[in-house]
Amino acid sequence: MEYIYESTQRSYEDFASGRVLYNAQGTTSFPVRLASEIAQRCFHILEEKGVQGPYTLYDPCCGGGYLLTVVGLLHGRRIRRLIGSDINAEVLGIAGKNLSLLREEGLEQRTEQLKELFALYQKPSHQDALESADRLRERIRMSRVEQTVCFQADITQSQPEESLAPCKGTQIVMTDLPYGDMVSWSGGSQAPVEDFFNGIHTILDPARSVVAVISDKGQKLKHDRFKRIQHLKVGKRQVAIFEPL
Repeated sequence: MEYIYESTQRSYEDFASGRVLYNAQGTTSFPVRLASEIAQRCFHILEEKGVQGPYTLYDPCCGGGYLLTVVGLLHGRRIRRLIGSDINAEVLGIAGKNLSLLREEGLEQRTEQLKELFALYQKPSHQDALESADRLRERIRMSRVEQTVCFQADITQSQPEESLAPCKGTQIVMTDLPYGDMVSWSGGSQAPVEDFFNGIHTILDPARSVVAVISDKGQKLKHDRFKRIQHLKVGKRQVAIFEPL
């Protein structure tokens, strides 16, 4: 694929999983450059529709919240709310910790942990993480993020209206669908991709929203209630951007 907004390769080490951002077994990271490119394409599509930010961004397969947190750190000036849900309750604790890094108090708590680790072990990696935390602090001081939310839900199953209430007003759905050895679809759906699209359609205003879906190349990303407007191939991944109908 051709990068439009992240055309210049640069270091994203400050966003590495396990450095300042939290990681845990069963959670995955995501290429930071690609995440930033996709987010900016979504911003542009909404602006072309006349929908101005700051935006609400929802990841219905958020896992440990890595993708949401990275986008929030990189583009906090264009985002008001970040929402994550996942069927797996065990990973939501990590998602909550990662999303807490978008607030000064959350980042300060993480910084104190890193200081304690450095005092105990004197590892260069902990010193590097402290320097990254300082740089991330400058980013969140310019952020417009007002709220972060994460909750348990299976987006492939019909949900009571109140359970998806936090997602009201979502303008951007951006998610990395389950695939591979570390994470896979769970729940009872026989057609999880189709049911995923059905699930998100219920919370979107077609005139004011855009959907970016990342998956492996084996999954068919299409649905009759969504119009695909961009399709990109990146290594083993594909990215499809849709407008709801």
